Amino acid sequence: MFGNSHSVEQRVRKNRVYAALAAATIFVMCMWYYSAHKSTISSGGTRVTNLSLSTKSPYLTPNTTIRSAPSDLELVQVQYIYRHGARYPTQDDMAHIKDIYGLDGLRVPNDWINTEHIDGDKAVLLAKYGYREMTGLAQRILQRYPTFLVERMRDSELVRFVSSEFQRSYMSARTFQGVVDPNNYTRPVTALPQEEDTILYMKAACPAWVHGKGAAADNASREIAVFDAAHGQGLRQRMSGKLGVKSDLLTVSHISTLYTMCGYEVSLFAQPDTWCTLFDPDTSALMELRNDIKYSRVYGPFGPSINKKMACALFSAIFRDIDSALRDPPRAISTFRFGHAETLMFVSTLLGLEQVLGTENSPIIGAMPPSLAQHRGFKTSVIAPFSTNFGIELYKDQHAQPFFRLLLNERAIRLKECADEFCPLDVLRNKLGDSIGCDFASVCRITPH
Repeated sequence: MFGNSHSVEQRVRKNRVYAALAAATIFVMCMWYYSAHKSTISSGGTRVTNLSLSTKSPYLTPNTTIRSAPSDLELVQVQYIYRHGARYPTQDDMAHIKDIYGLDGLRVPNDWINTEHIDGDKAVLLAKYGYREMTGLAQRILQRYPTFLVERMRDSELVRFVSSEFQRSYMSARTFQGVVDPNNYTRPVTALPQEEDTILYMKAACPAWVHGKGAAADNASREIAVFDAAHGQGLRQRMSGKLGVKSDLLTVSHISTLYTMCGYEVSLFAQPDTWCTLFDPDTSALMELRNDIKYSRVYGPFGPSINKKMACALFSAIFRDIDSALRDPPRAISTFRFGHAETLMFVSTLLGLEQVLGTENSPIIGAMPPSLAQHRGFKTSVIAPFSTNFGIELYKDQHAQPFFRLLLNERAIRLKECADEFCPLDVLRNKLGDSIGCDFASVCRITPH
């Protein structure tokens, strides 16, 4: 009996050891998988990857606080420009995603195939996480300006909301306004018709830009071809093994679509564990560079000179409000505008933010060395993720002298011309030059060669 009891005890101890070893093994394997497939962080209840996903990047809530204004500065006005929240794919993206789903030999888990990615009825509509992002942004705006906004909203004329007419922008504005002004003191959101929108959807209202877009896109395509020649073989080999697709059937355009799918999965559904597991940081950085070759030429600082003027009507409107506020501070109007990724790219281009956000200002080219690409200032994951926001705060000092501060994605940024983030307003006025008060129709007139 004692022998049997001892034997049982030994087996129990052995089983416990095996169980502990198994648990430890599972833990190690989970940690390996976790790190190999990118770690995730929590942002307002949304799980996100820390991959850079170009214009499909999810909005990352900053984990730092914004510095308070000096005691001798009084806030007079705030003006913000937002990109809409996360939206469903475009019709073009849906067509490319269908191509991926139909690749010969594709081997991925069934739950990776998301029919919402190809549901034409949802194309470009604001998604659930888009509403959530706008709600979070509005809540934090109230925290940042707790008395300033509340006091002004009691007068329906002093806080206003303006959007592009597109559903994704308009619903972003409505959601934001509903949180900021739950008592409905302010007027309804003003939606600007596409044909007349020189402020937020300026590309469609500018004939000269539309006329020149083809040449800019052709220029970008040539550089992208250089990129594909340099990196394509390695990318195809890397991805084909993961997908079960022969490398000669996989193009760099396919890989670009996979990259876009990763962005949608994270931004729309908080799912970093499907298509995003195909990408490591280096591959993700390469694909963003490929996107930025295009965006920097079609909308950005390395395209035609008109790109540097496209936001001039927007800044003219901003400075009309600023000048009115300086004349009559108690009646200063604070405006929240809701547009598109292109809106923020044109804003960045006019202000030269690539010089603020990076140390490398040379044109983004297909053969750009990784060391230079890493330090470029034009990165769409920074200047145009979903829910991008750009703010201008207007202050006055004890002598009624005006100052401003710029905020990008809830972080203060400083122009090269400024010694501090709180900077004399004349610096911004001089930097913008004749873009303030521009004749947009004249800027956008097609001139014969």
